[in-house]
Amino acid sequence: MQLFQAALSLRPSDDEARAALYNSACCYVKLKQWQPAADAVVKAVNDHNLKLEVAIKDPDLRQLRERREWLDALEEVQGGLSTRALVGLRSEAKAPFRLTRLILTGGLLAGAGLGLFIITARLVAALKGGEGAPDLTETLKNFTINSGAVAVLGFVLYRDIQGGSRDKQVVEREESLARLQIQLNNDRVVPLAKFRGTRRPVLLAGNRSYVARAMKAAEPFREQLATRGVALVPIYLSEEDPDEQIRALRAEFSGKASGKGFAKTAPKLPESATVSKADQKWELKAYGTDEWIAWVATQLKAAGKAESGNAYIQVQLDGTVRSSGLGIPPWQKFIDDLAELDSVRTKMTDGIGPARW
Repeated sequence: MQLFQAALSLRPSDDEARAALYNSACCYVKLKQWQPAADAVVKAVNDHNLKLEVAIKDPDLRQLRERREWLDALEEVQGGLSTRALVGLRSEAKAPFRLTRLILTGGLLAGAGLGLFIITARLVAALKGGEGAPDLTETLKNFTINSGAVAVLGFVLYRDIQGGSRDKQVVEREESLARLQIQLNNDRVVPLAKFRGTRRPVLLAGNRSYVARAMKAAEPFREQLATRGVALVPIYLSEEDPDEQIRALRAEFSGKASGKGFAKTAPKLPESATVSKADQKWELKAYGTDEWIAWVATQLKAAGKAESGNAYIQVQLDGTVRSSGLGIPPWQKFIDDLAELDSVRTKMTDGIGPARW
């Protein structure tokens, strides 16, 4: 690493600087220093003409490509796709003919507005009367028609603009969700975007009692949900558990009543140090809980739900939010609506099923 850094300080040629930066990026990856590695790749691409395709295919950078730092780097490099551009493309995909409608409606509205301006002048002249004045009845009729056209076209244009703004906000939230991180069993941390195409995450956000009840309710449907790619992401909004406190009080009073003093708390079972691959597919561990909590609050507010409380959010294979709600998720409904991963419906349409908010 020191040799590569020294080489960069000796006024190297483009080829030498490109090689030094790229090799230093590989070294940073080995050291698990993700941000310096991403910065080195960005500098090599932007300043020294490294082809981005090389970094995308290099197995030495595989671990970096799994990280959120890589997603950030793709926004900065030449030839990369920025979040802003991606949001624009995805929002247009939600309503592919909106741009065409905006152009046509805008043109018609401009024409109707010009006609209304002209007919208004004629109406004023007709009201004044005199020699050569336009016919009042005919002019008033034309004024009414043009006014109605301007009102209707203006409403349609406003609705499309507002719809585009809402779709953009939805996509921005979904892209923010894609950047939230998941910790795997081997201490790897990857963005949720890495599970697109293979998992339909269901976020379970609430206190520990709610999350436990929601996961327990899913157990009878586990196999069917797993074939549909459903994976649970528990997010604990609060460490306090009202239900656990109530149980502790009941146990305490029960102990007093039996004359044995306070009831002893049952010892906790030791947590498993490792998680099986099957459990890893079924349950994803949220990394950076504060970021997840902030995103959940924003999503629930946008969906008209309470900002705090026990809620679920179901995400599709392509990262879109399909449904959200308060309380225990309707697992049977998910099974009815979602197609299995290997089904034709999933391959053709992502198996979205009827959207519910």
